[in-house]
Amino acid sequence: MADKYKVAVATSDGKTVDSHFGHVSNFLIFEVDEESGKFEDVEERDVQAACSGGSCGGAQKGSDSPCGGHNGAGEASSPMDEIAKALSDVDYVLVARIGPHAIRALAKYDVTAYDIVLPIDEAISKINEFRKKIKERKQKRY
Repeated sequence: MADKYKVAVATSDGKTVDSHFGHVSNFLIFEVDEESGKFEDVEERDVQAACSGGSCGGAQKGSDSPCGGHNGAGEASSPMDEIAKALSDVDYVLVARIGPHAIRALAKYDVTAYDIVLPIDEAISKINEFRKKIKERKQKRY
C-alpha cells in the first residue's frame, strides 16, 4: 500500500500556486499518492483570511485587535494560528508568500510550508520528488 499525504494550496485560479498565505480565504486540498505521484483535488477548505486592514496576524496577547487575543482556554491566538489549526491534517502548504509567524503556527502541527510560484501540478511534483529523496536518504542511513 502506497503512502498518501495531503497538500494545501493557496491559489486564486485553481491552476497556479499564486496566493499569499495570509490573504487567502480558502485552500485547495490535494491528496497525493507518493509512489505514483498522482494527485487529486479532494476538498476546498474555507478559512478566515488573516491579513486585513494592514495587519497580518501577529499574535498580540491581551489585545482586542483582530490580529490576536485569547481563546477560551486563555491561550494567545491569532488568525494565523486559526488557519494553521484548520490545516493541521495536511503535510504541506504551498503558497506564493508566507511570513515567519505563519510558518511557526504551522510547525506546531508538523505542517511544512513552501513558498513557490508554479502551476499546481509542477509544485506538487517537486514536493513529491523531494519527499522521495528524503525517504531514500533516511533508508540509506539505516
